[in-house]
Amino acid sequence: MITIKKICASMIDMKFAVVSNLHGNLLAISSLLSEIEKLKEEGEQIDRIYVLGVFGYFPYAKEVCKLISNANNIIAIRGFFDHAISRFSYEEEGKSELSEFELDIVKWNYENLDRECRRWIRNEVPAFLAEKFGNNEILFVYGSPFDPIRGEVKSKQPTSYYESILAPFRKYELLIVAGKEEFIAETAYGKVVCPGALGFYQREKKPSYAIVDSKTLDVYFGNIEFDRAKVESRIKESGLPEEVVEILYHGKIS
Repeated sequence: MITIKKICASMIDMKFAVVSNLHGNLLAISSLLSEIEKLKEEGEQIDRIYVLGVFGYFPYAKEVCKLISNANNIIAIRGFFDHAISRFSYEEEGKSELSEFELDIVKWNYENLDRECRRWIRNEVPAFLAEKFGNNEILFVYGSPFDPIRGEVKSKQPTSYYESILAPFRKYELLIVAGKEEFIAETAYGKVVCPGALGFYQREKKPSYAIVDSKTLDVYFGNIEFDRAKVESRIKESGLPEEVVEILYHGKIS
């Protein structure tokens, strides 16, 4: 079952932060929260944080669940691993379409999350979220609007590519999707925005986030840093696959 949530009531215009591919990295989300506090001290009024994809590779699943599920200003949208965790059962394990590596990640998360967190993922984290801010409507989705969980909106594509995605959803002035690399695509129908990955580095490229002004639809990107050595040490203690360390430093398995 895919949870769908739509907020129909119009909210006031605001600035908000959006991140994707957190992958259960507590140090990354903590660094982001510190960065947002600094921005607020400099005069930015950032009222919410949207997280596209909560769980995955890194060994702080329970801590991240408690932080996000108890926060009034952090809103989660279901990602690939979140969805797989919500559907996991030992009885169906042999029928899974996941790779062996993906299944190992899902099982680790399932076993390290308590019943309350599993219920939260299953019942309260939507597959996509539509929100209206003043006169502007914004759609948040991890994958693509056509396939919210497994789909992908690619970066560095021709404008026609993004217009083909937005055309059936032209009521939305802004489509925000997950991905490893931050980008903005301008089209005749509106903008497509990806904040990039927050949970891991890509070679020496720092994790990124986006700040969005819901009134003007202006977007700018920022970066954070976190202690990779500390996360690596926790990975090695956790029982997660060794390949996860490569993802932490490089964003992929070589």
